[in-house]
Amino acid sequence: MGIDIETAKFLLARRREKSSFERCATLGRQHYFVSNSETRGLLKQFGLSPDDFPNLFPKEYPTYSEPFWQMLGAKTLHTIDASNFEGATHVHDLNQLVPDSWKAAYDVVCDCGTLEHVFNFPAAIRNGMEMVECGGHFFTQTPANNYLGHGFYQFSPELFFRVLSPENGFRVEQCVAVEYGPRRRWFAVTDPEAARARVTLINAAPVILFLWAKRVEIKPLFQATPQQSDYAAAWADSAAKKSQRHSSGAQPLKRIKNLLLATAPRLARVLDTLRFSRFSREFSFRNPKSFTRISKQD
Repeated sequence: MGIDIETAKFLLARRREKSSFERCATLGRQHYFVSNSETRGLLKQFGLSPDDFPNLFPKEYPTYSEPFWQMLGAKTLHTIDASNFEGATHVHDLNQLVPDSWKAAYDVVCDCGTLEHVFNFPAAIRNGMEMVECGGHFFTQTPANNYLGHGFYQFSPELFFRVLSPENGFRVEQCVAVEYGPRRRWFAVTDPEAARARVTLINAAPVILFLWAKRVEIKPLFQATPQQSDYAAAWADSAAKKSQRHSSGAQPLKRIKNLLLATAPRLARVLDTLRFSRFSREFSFRNPKSFTRISKQD
């Protein structure tokens, strides 16, 4: 992936909030996919003068992203990759744990499309988290929907809310779903635990998650294995589990489907296609429990 115009807007907003990029590490050496004209517009939008950052305007396109991180404030910039084929400053396989000297060494660790390509995801996310100092931030830009075959994985918001959690010394400050359709819409994503429901999405356009989390305390990671929030709630409260089962059975389409299964099973399956589709409010960006439309300027 790398830095495109949507990523650049998100990170410039974090710079505007005075988040520190002084000691910065990126997982993978990232390309910069923002054209010179787009870059000028972005800088002006965030109150910056293009003349102050001449290195952001190369003759070749695309290029590597070092000038972008320096514009954000990086004085130390380390790029980490499994091989040196793209000239990373540090060669390390993220399937393996990082050296102790890298831990709590950075103000910000940024994943702009690497974690989905690492088979041992628990080790890779642990590495990124452990490299952040207390008070610093972890950023990930990762595929959510409609990127089948892009990497090993596509990720859900639930995963990152449960991993970058207070139990592990982190707090999610921003989780945004960006719809890469013609309009490039942005939506704030609700923590499924707070919504008391799964945050699900079926849609036509690709979707990328942007997630910004602060390390608020140095704690041993994954002392308890992260669990999906709706299951954890059900296990903790058998009464809630019974209520959940009864309430889900009360959904009109599901109730009708169950009645039809014995007499008209094909029709029952048609109802399933109506419910589990991008036209269903429950599984779309129109679900207010899960998504809130936001401005890109915010």
